[in-house]
Amino acid sequence: MTPYEQPPEQPHDGRENTGWGALVRDALRDALALILPVECAGCQRHDRALCGECARSLVAHTSIHSTPQHLRVYAALRYEDRVRRVLLAFKNHHRTDIARPLSGALLAALRRALSESATVGGLSGPIEIVAVPSSTKAFRTRGYHPVQLVLKAAGIRHARALRVAQKTRSQKLLSAEERAANVKGAFIAVRSLAGTRVIIVDDVLTTGATLDEAARAISAAGGTVIAAATIGFTPRTLTVRDIASGEGYGMEKGAK
Repeated sequence: MTPYEQPPEQPHDGRENTGWGALVRDALRDALALILPVECAGCQRHDRALCGECARSLVAHTSIHSTPQHLRVYAALRYEDRVRRVLLAFKNHHRTDIARPLSGALLAALRRALSESATVGGLSGPIEIVAVPSSTKAFRTRGYHPVQLVLKAAGIRHARALRVAQKTRSQKLLSAEERAANVKGAFIAVRSLAGTRVIIVDDVLTTGATLDEAARAISAAGGTVIAAATIGFTPRTLTVRDIASGEGYGMEKGAK
């Protein structure tokens, strides 16, 4: 079973084209900006939804990490600077127009996760892509599920296998141990996953607590989690700053 609905287009790497094509495109952008003003999601530059420099910051450099429960996680980007601002704009400020640029980064991480994890444990059988679910409250506030929107933009079919089973506290001021305790029992599988291999997808990896809880719920339903993939990961030196600033991911899902 393949997670791809169709062969995805190559992600845009942010480099500007030259020649008449670029001139026409820029003229169209300038004309549209007069009607629908927009600013770059990463640096607030006017008249560009995503400027060239911010687009280039979204080119994947996939790295591998491990959660406390030893789940292998493939992360496309470092969650800092321009990447951080773009993701926050996408998730918290309704910048759904950034889903497609983000999809290229996630697709790169997913491809590597698939290629390097397909034979984990000598298992065979279908592989399903499962997005970490958001709460009903978060969906009502935003009107969309961020991770699912990025997967759709990437042309990736995901399985609706998990749902939120209980409310959790905000994770912003919690330690890694407190975050793990807070999300314990947060998810439940909606059906049997017996004989199914799973790659879990989330937006940002911080401590790994949410991914471990999602893996627990999948395992309880009979599935086997072979890897996880995220758009970004938080460097350890950045965690305290994110908590102190009051910005971040996890108000409705728990720590990543």
